[in-house]
Amino acid sequence: MKPLLTALCFAATAAFAQDKALLDLSLEPPVINTQPGPEYDDQVRPGNMIIGMDRTPKGRLWAAWVGNGDSPNGFFMLASSEDNGKSWSKPKVVIDPKDGELNGVRYERRALVGNLWTDPLGRLWCFFDQSLGYFDGRCGDWFIRCDDPDAAEPKWTAPVRFADGCTLNKPTVLSNGDWLLPVSLWTRDRMGGPGVDKEAHKDLDAIRMANVFASTDQGKTWTRRGGVTFPRTDFDEHMIVERKDGSLWMLARTKDGISESTSADKGATWSEPQPSTIQNCSARFFIRRLASGKLLLVKNGPINVRLPRRSNMKAYLSEDDGKTWGKGLLIDDRSEVSYPDGIQDPDGTIHILYDWNRHTDAEILHVAFTEADFAPRPLPPPTPMDHAKPRATNAAPVFTPKKTVVNKAHSPKLPSSIRPDPKWTAQGLEDAKQDFKSIPYDGFTPNKMVCDTTLRELPDGSWILFILAGGDTEPSPLNYTGVTRSTDKGKTWTPLAPFDVGFPREGKTIGQGPTELMIQGQCSTLFFSTHSKHWANDWRSWYLTSDDSFNTWSKPIEVPGRLKNRTFIRKHIVCKDGRIMIPFQHYIGPDDEQKKEPLDRAFTNPRNGVLISKDGGTTWTEHGNVRLTPNSRYFGWAENDLFEHPDGRITMVIRADGLGGMLYKAESKDGGLTWPEFASITQIPNPGSKTTLYNLGGDTVAILHNPNSKHRSPMALWISFDGMKTWPYQRVLQQESVDGPKGRMNYPDGFVSADKQWLHFAFDDNRHRAVHYSAKLPPLPPLK
Repeated sequence: MKPLLTALCFAATAAFAQDKALLDLSLEPPVINTQPGPEYDDQVRPGNMIIGMDRTPKGRLWAAWVGNGDSPNGFFMLASSEDNGKSWSKPKVVIDPKDGELNGVRYERRALVGNLWTDPLGRLWCFFDQSLGYFDGRCGDWFIRCDDPDAAEPKWTAPVRFADGCTLNKPTVLSNGDWLLPVSLWTRDRMGGPGVDKEAHKDLDAIRMANVFASTDQGKTWTRRGGVTFPRTDFDEHMIVERKDGSLWMLARTKDGISESTSADKGATWSEPQPSTIQNCSARFFIRRLASGKLLLVKNGPINVRLPRRSNMKAYLSEDDGKTWGKGLLIDDRSEVSYPDGIQDPDGTIHILYDWNRHTDAEILHVAFTEADFAPRPLPPPTPMDHAKPRATNAAPVFTPKKTVVNKAHSPKLPSSIRPDPKWTAQGLEDAKQDFKSIPYDGFTPNKMVCDTTLRELPDGSWILFILAGGDTEPSPLNYTGVTRSTDKGKTWTPLAPFDVGFPREGKTIGQGPTELMIQGQCSTLFFSTHSKHWANDWRSWYLTSDDSFNTWSKPIEVPGRLKNRTFIRKHIVCKDGRIMIPFQHYIGPDDEQKKEPLDRAFTNPRNGVLISKDGGTTWTEHGNVRLTPNSRYFGWAENDLFEHPDGRITMVIRADGLGGMLYKAESKDGGLTWPEFASITQIPNPGSKTTLYNLGGDTVAILHNPNSKHRSPMALWISFDGMKTWPYQRVLQQESVDGPKGRMNYPDGFVSADKQWLHFAFDDNRHRAVHYSAKLPPLPPLK
């Protein structure tokens, strides 16, 4: 028995030693690579995530980021700028903890959290963490330091581990000379990754919080001084400001936004945390005292608004230690802009570094501005807008900082939700063999225009195609509603002819165009809009009806309520309960012009919602007022569309011009009656163009779109079988325009055949050719 016990004891000791050796791999100092090889080139890296920046005494800027995005295998990269951020070097330093295998156990190590900081002595610190896996329960806060960061060949000290946890934000130098460093030890639910023991490091549970470390000897030593446990913490990412009365103000990230705590004893003890009046999505923010004494805050969205996504990055100033904040300066209104960090030059220039679309566009961006740039500026004179290539009108009356790309990774990986499935790719190749198309109309100068193609099957079984035609551009006084018909399922078409909507082609109704055609039983309803010169001029919206497949039709009727002005009506759906639901985009103008008449306001601030009819289209009620951005001077076309889920939820997809190259979405959980104030973002790429959805039954939905964030090509059909969570069926219907790769394919709109075998639609090819396309649909899953 004694030999057996000895053997068991030896085995247990060996296993403990093995486990400890594995856990302690994160304690080994990583190599500081000052000559990065080709494996770190921009062309091969899949992502970028911002870390931070600072300035050396002689003016060199340094930037740091994670070179493969928010990754459990992350590594640090550092680069510099000699011209105040106008241009940036290739990465000069890489910190990449190595992976490996220990006694048959594979492990990963990473560096994911840190910052750069120039201390009062002029030394540049690089704080970074190192962990086994994504988080091993202990992690480790390290630093390297460059004592002469302006040298031609900067030299870095050996890595020093000084704390458990990690530091994302800069130290604060107190009025008494103490240096306070935010150090977070994450909660256990973050533990995971190859080699990680989720039961390890329970001895540290008492300090899993937003800790404060202090140095009273200019960084020679760091000791824990205090900390705050924030309810519903989300990585903490805390920052500390010393107020003018000597108290400390800590702000931290939580799952609910931002929480705060204060200290009256230099960080030793802290008040019970409370939600902050500063609202934010769950994301990093930046707050810092400026030389003027004002506080600078950079966050996503307005001070009092918690956006549903990381967009609308703005900077704010406070003159009363954060009690109130000014109107702010818009840095970047796009989606997926996040994690700002910054500094102020001796001359007053404020530098901000942040990231955009970490795993797709993968850009690290730099902007610079001053306190003077927060002052309002006069509006520029209005400029013409192209409906096909929209732009902002009457831009915000403040300075807009110029964005400089610090670094861009060029080998992004598609998000899993939009990766095609090989099985469905093979099916798509078979389906493509049955597709057919025709050309109902091809225009030539001076009347080549084709836009807003709307294809439907009429009650008599024939097909009708309405288009915005006339002239060579749109919007234009030359535009009119054109119509062509087919009685043989799209094989042949009648010559394009003007369709008389009941208004003269002159004055306030000279410009005309269709927006939606709704077929309900024997009744057909055409929605259309009119203007006097441009959609910014006297834009009104109307509808007319026909009971005989447009052999005859009614006089026009204005769209109800406020939607009679500056509104596009788009493709309707019929809900399971028989209600008709129509999406709209409506422009209300800037916040400071709401006292003006609707048509006298600047042409901005689109709102999205639905019209609902319970009586077959006789009466309508309006629901929703969804915004894309808090910027009331934003302009863009919305071109929204709807999908009803089996449980009654309604998803609205929304085009979002200039806001990051993705479709936005809003969801109503009560069948379209109420909607969120702001839309959120999807992972579906979109260049700023109309997309259309088609309910194929149950959770199956098709989308026609341009799956390209930069250009309106190709024209593609995607299908989701799980209610828009993933899109495994993807096929290109037309790779490029008839006019070549620079041409654009626009505005697909059509209908699904009664047997759900075909998706028949039309689109315009480069604004002069109307294309009818009948796409074969794959075998659909049985309805549950």
